[in-house]
Amino acid sequence: MFILVKVALICPHCGVYSTISIRTAYDSHHIYVCDQCDRLILLVINDKNQITDQYPKRIPKLDPSIPQDVANDYVEAIKCIDINANKASVAMCRRALQASLIQKGAKKEKLVEQIDELFNKGIITEDIKDWAHEIRLTGNIGAHPDQDGLKDVTSQDAEELIRFIEEYLNYVYIMPAKVAAKRAKKERK
Repeated sequence: MFILVKVALICPHCGVYSTISIRTAYDSHHIYVCDQCDRLILLVINDKNQITDQYPKRIPKLDPSIPQDVANDYVEAIKCIDINANKASVAMCRRALQASLIQKGAKKEKLVEQIDELFNKGIITEDIKDWAHEIRLTGNIGAHPDQDGLKDVTSQDAEELIRFIEEYLNYVYIMPAKVAAKRAKKERK
């Protein structure tokens, strides 16, 4: 098998399109280092020299308006889904949601009550409340064995929850921060 010495791709660590250089290879598993950030990337390459998989798959760049504890849980959810740990991924989405609700002022004990509490206070809309309940319910399946009579969480379930939590974070943190920045800029003029 021919070993690709240099490959150009978007680095999952730094997000920069750059070359990566081979460090070592064993069968189809090749370890490269990013020429920009000097971090390792594992590529799985088939007999036709096509990349069939990589690790890490993605490391999201999060908006600084998202609180660190919420962001950490969300990033962990993505890392879990990238290795097909679907139950863990949905449980981490649920955790990110609950950390966010607490950060936004929820005082109730149970997640179901926290979601409704923030809706009743006008902090989240009805659509966001519905999304949050979907995250809660699917996250419960991942966190509590056989609670809902389901034994498995599919990759489709996990991907859907990742999209839900992304939209939730956009609505609750990112968009309000952008609006506030725009208003502050107008006031300085």
